[in-house]
Amino acid sequence: MARDVSQRLDGTAFFVDDLGHMLTARHAVADCARIVVSKEGRAVAARAVALAASDIALIKVPRTLGLAAVFPRANTSVANDMVFAEAYDRLKPILAHGGSLGNAFVDTTLRDPEHLVLRSNVTFGTSGAPVLDSRGLVEGVVSRRTTVDRVLAVDAVHAKSFLAAHGVRFQEDDRP
Repeated sequence: MARDVSQRLDGTAFFVDDLGHMLTARHAVADCARIVVSKEGRAVAARAVALAASDIALIKVPRTLGLAAVFPRANTSVANDMVFAEAYDRLKPILAHGGSLGNAFVDTTLRDPEHLVLRSNVTFGTSGAPVLDSRGLVEGVVSRRTTVDRVLAVDAVHAKSFLAAHGVRFQEDDRP
């Protein structure tokens, strides 16, 4: 007897070029039979292009539904830098009501070779979200929460290397 299995996973992804490539967390898409990207009432089918062991994934939609993120030319995160990381659906109310965009701090007390360690209380659905510095540049991609207030993000160096290895051209700048 066959059983219908229905499980919905929510994550966040962001555009990295004008061709429809997006970064997200690997665990948010790896075992999905179908990937749907939803933004402002529009939903489009996406496909997984590449998955990395570091919990990052490249997905593609037919067309870009927003601006591509910009990465810093050099990794600039230092201890106690205030950064922002949040699921897209929780970002809109913050912006609409003039809320703070700093909800995480870089934590250097724990060393991790490919992850940016953050002190933050982000919740489910934030996996795959960009970690933005004070200039609005992508310093990492949220991977997972390890404790109530500690989050790991794949750092910008590894994210850019992953994109380059898959032929994705991304923007870099050091200006806000």
